[in-house]
Amino acid sequence: MKCPNCGHSFSEGSLCPDCGVDVYVFRKAGNASIRLYNDALHMAEEKNLSGAAVNLEQSLFFDKNNIQARNLLGLIYCEIGHIADALKHWIISTSIQPENNPASGYMDYLQKNGREMEKCNDAVRMYNQAIHYLKQSSDDLAIIQLKKSIHNNPDFLDAYNLMTLCCIEDNNTKRALHFNELVLKRDVSNPMALHYARILKHTPHPAQPKKTGKEKTPAIKKTDSNPPIPRYKRKEKKSGMLEKRDLIAFLLGIAAAALVILVLIVPALNEKTDLVIKDLRAQVDSYAGETNMKPEEVLAMREELTKLQQENKQLRSEETKQANLELLQTAVAQMSDQDYESCVATLSSIDTVGFSEEDMNKYNSVKTTAFPKAADSYYTKGKSEFLSNNFAEAKTYLETALNYTSTENFLDDTYFYLAKIAEQSDDTTAARTYYNKIIAEYPDSNQIANVKNALEQLEQASE
Repeated sequence: MKCPNCGHSFSEGSLCPDCGVDVYVFRKAGNASIRLYNDALHMAEEKNLSGAAVNLEQSLFFDKNNIQARNLLGLIYCEIGHIADALKHWIISTSIQPENNPASGYMDYLQKNGREMEKCNDAVRMYNQAIHYLKQSSDDLAIIQLKKSIHNNPDFLDAYNLMTLCCIEDNNTKRALHFNELVLKRDVSNPMALHYARILKHTPHPAQPKKTGKEKTPAIKKTDSNPPIPRYKRKEKKSGMLEKRDLIAFLLGIAAAALVILVLIVPALNEKTDLVIKDLRAQVDSYAGETNMKPEEVLAMREELTKLQQENKQLRSEETKQANLELLQTAVAQMSDQDYESCVATLSSIDTVGFSEEDMNKYNSVKTTAFPKAADSYYTKGKSEFLSNNFAEAKTYLETALNYTSTENFLDDTYFYLAKIAEQSDDTTAARTYYNKIIAEYPDSNQIANVKNALEQLEQASE
């Protein structure tokens, strides 16, 4: 027999004479792995995806080289919307067995459908954004992100479960049952979905009276395919401690008070100085008609005028600098609140003339962090509007995204969508410009085949 550990062949006993490994243990582990794989295959056929995934993970624990288990686990992850986990197992599988491996075909299929992969990636990003909004008690924004996530990847069961939770929190049992059923139809043993199902069975419908002890609890029934979307409310803040938002509001209040002082008091000082300068200038101009002023007095008056003008210039420069520093503090607060779009708008209105080295470092730090975040936000909005055929809004968002991008990996996609929008507006010149830019600057773009095809169609249309 052949040792599975070192590959040495021997004919007697169960211990490898070369490495000393007990081949019997390896054989038992391999049999356990195969048995768990067979059980998982049966569960998958019965739509028990969660149970099958657990068995396959255990199967790989006993034998990491069981490529059948890895490939099936990848298919199950793909079925529930976890594309990244599926690819991980398929890559390992092909590294173990490069030839005649079905996993290679699975990955080739995904590579040929780059658009679907991109949508799945967007679905995960929107799901994570929804979780972030829920932590901030922004339920409305979370629901919008979850709807977009489900639209991009209808197989993403985690997004359905989170939507179910949102509906339960809003006491909208009918809507919660709708999403809960969608999950259980795909995965009958999904732990989170079963947990929500138990909660929903014991939750009386808001429109019905409470159940008495004699009445049976109704089973989960099929709901309307498109039940009404609830109005989501923000959760109440916990009292007794200063929240982050309250602290930011307090700091903004201080900044506003300082700005009021600058706006009301400093301009008054400037106005007073302007009056003195105007009076001195009038006296100097009228010297030609004066005979009782000596040349020394006129020279002293001119020196005083020059001095006051210089002081006034410095005062106005300091006033502008302070106003820009207040704007910088506002931008910092907006970035802390993750309002990146407002943050970059504030940064764009700041004049850094007169800033100290410390102020410039702070400005550049905020800009480095906020610009890519704002670019990603505008790109996501523009792409969403493009897919909804709202081309005017999409163009605005995408062009704004370009104002804040540098080396982001979605630049080629941004130009591609702008080219398509230009085609919709019959602006073929702009469309060709965008397409040629992608070919010249992004030769490895995932859109390169689509770009070349679009340019060929434009050439055919112009003939």
